[in-house]
Amino acid sequence: MTRRVTSIVGMVRTEGGARRPWAPAHPGLLAARVAAGCLVVAGVAAQVVRPLAPDIGPVLDPTTWFDAAHLARVQEYRGPRYAAAVLTLVLRLAVPLALVLTRPGRRLVERAVQRLSHRPGLAAGLLVAGALAATDVVLFPLAYWFGFVHEGAFGFRTQGFGGWLYDWFVGRAPAWLAALALVPAAYALVRRLPRAWPAVAGLLMSALIAVVVMASPLVLEPLSFRFEPLPEGPLRVEIERLLERAGQPVDEIVVADASRRTTKQNAYVSGLGTTRRVVLYDTLVEQRPPAEVGVILAHELGHDAHADLARGVAAGGAAVIALCYLLAAVLRAASRRGRLEGPADPRGAVLALALVIVLDVASQPVEMWLSRRAEAAADYAALELTQDPETYLASKQQLARANLSDPLPPRWAYLMWSSHPAMAERLTMGERWPFTEP
Repeated sequence: MTRRVTSIVGMVRTEGGARRPWAPAHPGLLAARVAAGCLVVAGVAAQVVRPLAPDIGPVLDPTTWFDAAHLARVQEYRGPRYAAAVLTLVLRLAVPLALVLTRPGRRLVERAVQRLSHRPGLAAGLLVAGALAATDVVLFPLAYWFGFVHEGAFGFRTQGFGGWLYDWFVGRAPAWLAALALVPAAYALVRRLPRAWPAVAGLLMSALIAVVVMASPLVLEPLSFRFEPLPEGPLRVEIERLLERAGQPVDEIVVADASRRTTKQNAYVSGLGTTRRVVLYDTLVEQRPPAEVGVILAHELGHDAHADLARGVAAGGAAVIALCYLLAAVLRAASRRGRLEGPADPRGAVLALALVIVLDVASQPVEMWLSRRAEAAADYAALELTQDPETYLASKQQLARANLSDPLPPRWAYLMWSSHPAMAERLTMGERWPFTEP
């Protein structure tokens, strides 16, 4: 067969339209790749170049602060949770991998694709949403034991089964709906932009992450909590004093009605830009003295001063761009081996989902390590702001007692699931503050 070579705008193509490997990229594709590369660099830099806590040295023994009876109670509560978490992880991997690696799973995917052969994008979306929903159904008994039975046995749960079931559904339905909406759109993007889609999809998903974080206080959080402004009183006076000292204007400090589902205490920062706010659980506000709540708020102000939410959005954007390029490589490899009819084959959606979940589990220790660095820095910022290590120590001990936190969890569990430094580490920081330069 003869081949006719044609030059069009400096790009070398063969008769069939296939582009030679050495042909220059289209300017739009080049721009998308440069933008994606810049975002990856920014996301990595946001985590590498950031405020950090000083080295606290050897961690003190938990018996420094907690008696044997309390530590035994912690193990009674936490031990079964560790076992349930391992089983949850295994089952979370099992469902999508079964669809990819087992013959019955592949037959099920094939039947779904054939029935919707006229709507391949919809088939891809339904496959992913169905796999996510099936995983949640398989995990439901564990979630019920985890969140309803076990929490109730230790006095943490304050809601009935109906309320718990509503929270379970609200916590998972957004992922199902997102799959139904985003996967067909991604499928269309792969078909329309077979070479450019990893960069374009990565940039769009990065923007979506930022939008979700910004909109969360307005759209997602109200599904779980009702919020009220922090009322006048000693606590508000303490908080206004802290805000003035920190020089950090916070648009909104609100109280969430967490007590209708749990007795645990917590606080967090949410939103970006105009939606940024600090949220305090009512269990915290009602059960802790203003000075201790102030220390906890100072920790959240540390997150705000360090722009940790924005750093997280940038890191998430970098991760999703890298993921898109990896998915493109895997789909191309599967197509070359004849397992898919091309990167836009809807059967590839299940393969992509399995890869995403495997990578999510594999990267979790890194994610937790980054989170612990940010949390340690926020603890140090709280000490620097309040200049009150005694109240810091009291607040951390009471928080650990109220939530039955494991002061020094098993190393494997710490590496895999601990988003915060162990409570013994946090208390050791308070005991050794202020740190002196060597």
